[in-house]
Amino acid sequence: MENIQNTSSDTSIGQLIAPYLRVWPWLILSVFIALLGAFLYLRYTAKSYQASASIIIKDTQGGGGFSELSTFQDIGVLGSSGNSLANEIEILTSKRLVRAVVNELHLGVQILQEGNIKITDVYTEFPYAARFIDDVGSSPKDRKTQSIYLKTVSDSSFAFKLVENEPYQEFNFDTPLLLPQGSLFLTPKSLISPPSNFGREYVIKMLNAENLVSSIASRLQVSTGSRGGSVLNLSLTDNVLARAVDILNELVIQYNADAINDKNLVATNTARFIEERIEAISVDLDSVENTIQDFKTSNNISNIEAQSQMNLDFSSEFTKRLIEAESELQVGNFLQQSLQSTPLGELLPGNVGLQSLEINTGLDQYNRLALRYQELLKTSTELNPTVIQYRDQLTTLRNSILSSLSGYLSALRIKRNALSAQESKVDDRIAEVPEAERVFRGIARNQTIIESIYLFLVTKREETAISLAVTAPKAKVVDAAWGSTSSIAPKSNVIYSGALISGLLIPLAFVYLMGLFNNKIENRKDVTNRLSNTPFLGEVPELSSDESDMIEKNDRSVLAESFRILRTNLQYKLSALGSSVKSPVVIVTSSVKGEGKTFVSFNLAMTMANSGKNVLLIGGDIRNPQLHRYLEKGSKNLKGVTEFLVYPEYKPEELIHESDANPNLKIFLSGAIPPNPAELWMSSRVDELLAYGKANYDVVIIDSAPSMLVTDTLLISDKADVTVYVARANYTEKPLLDFVSDTIESEKLKNVAMVLNNVKIANFGYGNKYAYSYGVDQDSAWTRLMKTLKFKK
Repeated sequence: MENIQNTSSDTSIGQLIAPYLRVWPWLILSVFIALLGAFLYLRYTAKSYQASASIIIKDTQGGGGFSELSTFQDIGVLGSSGNSLANEIEILTSKRLVRAVVNELHLGVQILQEGNIKITDVYTEFPYAARFIDDVGSSPKDRKTQSIYLKTVSDSSFAFKLVENEPYQEFNFDTPLLLPQGSLFLTPKSLISPPSNFGREYVIKMLNAENLVSSIASRLQVSTGSRGGSVLNLSLTDNVLARAVDILNELVIQYNADAINDKNLVATNTARFIEERIEAISVDLDSVENTIQDFKTSNNISNIEAQSQMNLDFSSEFTKRLIEAESELQVGNFLQQSLQSTPLGELLPGNVGLQSLEINTGLDQYNRLALRYQELLKTSTELNPTVIQYRDQLTTLRNSILSSLSGYLSALRIKRNALSAQESKVDDRIAEVPEAERVFRGIARNQTIIESIYLFLVTKREETAISLAVTAPKAKVVDAAWGSTSSIAPKSNVIYSGALISGLLIPLAFVYLMGLFNNKIENRKDVTNRLSNTPFLGEVPELSSDESDMIEKNDRSVLAESFRILRTNLQYKLSALGSSVKSPVVIVTSSVKGEGKTFVSFNLAMTMANSGKNVLLIGGDIRNPQLHRYLEKGSKNLKGVTEFLVYPEYKPEELIHESDANPNLKIFLSGAIPPNPAELWMSSRVDELLAYGKANYDVVIIDSAPSMLVTDTLLISDKADVTVYVARANYTEKPLLDFVSDTIESEKLKNVAMVLNNVKIANFGYGNKYAYSYGVDQDSAWTRLMKTLKFKK
């Protein structure tokens, strides 16, 4: 009996993965489909390439870095240099700068070439340069996306159409193509070697400029160098590598141009201030020269300098110092007037010649801060907190400069007065100098002062002009834009890996979910786990549609072998009853209809008959007779159990039919369906029928009714020596086994043993490697695969 008991409830790893191994053909098919889909996706998806460039943000005053801003950082006006570098990143990624790049490269016109499946961007392959000019009064940002279908005809003309299904119209390259939103100009890129691939069709798209700018700005990445410093790394992804390279190179050019314009604002403003001062000093110089001429004429003096030389040598030192003080005082007065009249945020003249380091430094700080303030106003309003902060800083700085300048001018006046006093003492010592000479000395001193101021301003004008001419770019290119010809997206290894994993996971997940939600019995372990104390007789394999459900003599099929094992296990069960039971009664039942109890009853009886036993098979399911199917001329109209139980005149031998397949098997059909089957099974004639069977046959097998649906089986269960309980794989629900367990525990059924019907070969036996196939011809692996895929019967 040990071989028919549930010996273990442990679940091995092999048993856990067995359901997944059974679907290996579907795994292969799923992986193939997934990889094919990945291949097609990679084949027809537009690839993305990445271009990179690196630049150094340098100081135009030499020394590198951000020395212009370092002065502000020292006095706490601005933050750290990291914030300054962040500001440069914001400028590089600003839409204003990107818009300038789009306009310069004419990126608003996109050239596409239609293929059989996908459309290709031919940025570099298109042999013509395309420029679109919007109508007067319209803006590129208001331009709606529009497509033109174009075909090259010759080296001087092309054909176009606005609607795809319309005929082409021929047009010359030297004539602008008038469109609803503007004019399109097409010119050959090379006049030396004009294109010869005529007849190719293209699609020209006029793109909305703002959408294009936003797209490029979103794909543009700017980051600081890995080692710090002022190195910036630029990268851009695009479907066309050459276009990404062009955009990065042009972006650096536009950035430098923008920075140069900002820097030249200070020099331009200083040049304008110096020019105004020179014009005013020129008038004063002319006036003093005319005064000298008039004085010499009226006093008849030809060489007053030689006559006064000895007197002037002693006071020359005081005169020189007085001139310097007076020059600085006038320049300071000019600068003070400019500070008071220039609006807040406008640039001030820088380095005008004052000998005060504090004032010159303050002017430089004010101009750099004003540039930042003006830059912010381009993208922000007056109410922006950062703008307000810069305005407050400018006000504070200008007041500080004015205060310093006022103090400096006061010091200059004191110095001038002191020098004048000392000069007066000298004048007293040379009182003998004629009045004319003294007057002339005053006039000459005034002339020298004005000439010094004039020469100083002319020198500064030349220095400013030179600085305008040699303004250096702010960004130095470390690496010009370049990119690898290998695409960065889509990543083929990631796509193929994802496809492989998806191809594996989808069938496996399906199997897992099916197992998770499946509450049907699948194999013997599902039965033995729930009915651990109930013997298990055996399994009956699932039959294909073209296999017979009847066992024949000398049958070597898996079905026949399974019933031989079932017969052997049942024999052990019967032998345990002892010698007192010579002709045992076996009742075959199930929980519900459709579990195959009639099929099991007949083939079990046939297997025993094939072994030489005389077997009587009784159709005990008089509510739903099915046993007549196994007789060649069987019919529900044939008399059987019902007639025997109702009519006493019938004798058992009169209602018995011999099996067509084996004379050792006799069949007692169910007969007509009665109105009171339960009452009939309570009749004394039941004992008479079973007594006849035991007396004349070696084994009596009763194909009984489902025990859960009706009470028929329970009424005669005490007459059975063994009860064979049939469950059907992938049909019987696992909770029904609880009913079987309860029925056995309540002893409503006697000496129960389980049989699992319709088991798939993959779930057969103690694993799919140990099915009942010894000595049986088996299909090859290829044939089994074809049968699984339904390509072969």
